[in-house]
Amino acid sequence: MTASRPRRPHPKTAQIIELARAGHTTDEIARTLRAGRMAVARVREEAGIPPTPRTAWRKPPHPKEKQVRDLLTEGYSNAEAARRTGVTPATAARIREAAGIGPATIPPPPRPHPRTAEITALLAHATNTAIGHQLGVDRATVARIRQETGTTYRKPKYRSVEEKWADHVRLVDGGHLEWLGERSSTGTPAMRYQDQWVAPSAVAFRWGKGRDPVDQVRAECGVRHCQAPDHVDDDLGRQRTREQLRYLTGRGPRPERCRHGHPQADYGRYTPTGVAYCNKCKQRERS
Repeated sequence: MTASRPRRPHPKTAQIIELARAGHTTDEIARTLRAGRMAVARVREEAGIPPTPRTAWRKPPHPKEKQVRDLLTEGYSNAEAARRTGVTPATAARIREAAGIGPATIPPPPRPHPRTAEITALLAHATNTAIGHQLGVDRATVARIRQETGTTYRKPKYRSVEEKWADHVRLVDGGHLEWLGERSSTGTPAMRYQDQWVAPSAVAFRWGKGRDPVDQVRAECGVRHCQAPDHVDDDLGRQRTREQLRYLTGRGPRPERCRHGHPQADYGRYTPTGVAYCNKCKQRERS
């Protein structure tokens, strides 16, 4: 039986031993020297060099580490460096800590408002308050965007209150008109014309009915604060409509006097369903 031939030493044995003693892992040595992992492990074992502890493993540098480090050194935040390079903020934070870079000195840029384009388009045609109500945004946001863009609002000169009213309504689905102008503290549409406050709903009523309203004007279409002339009515018109409904439902004319003797020609009213009642008696019950 012939004796086995002694194993020939690896041509890179000396380099492998040098790197192993320097603390490199078997995988790192194999990649660096382009040697087989098993060959490196065998040389390490024959030289009596134990495996490198896991705690001493060195992670390969991130492919964008230099870009991130340069941005952090310039003073950018982790988030901004991550946004510019495509790494995660956690990676940027790790590179900052490993490189011993101090805190950011460049403040982050302000985030654009999601409705900046819509606000900008209205700046020259409406006040900050009107834009805020129309788009449902804060007036301070509108004011900031106005200052940034340098857009001024020139108050238009209206020839009539109707012209101003028409310039502050917008047609929406269902034929309703949405009010775009000022509002009171309760959210009710309001309009100032020639240093006097005017109810837009009253203007809408005159536009549609051709007369001044009697008592309160409000939308009867079910859409709160609708300004469509055909959708608003005053107290006189509502009572006429409800009286017609009473006749259509077969209830007949209301009595001339209520059970307390109040004349219904003066105090008679109708509910939305056409039921007659005495407004005088109702006011006494509330008091």
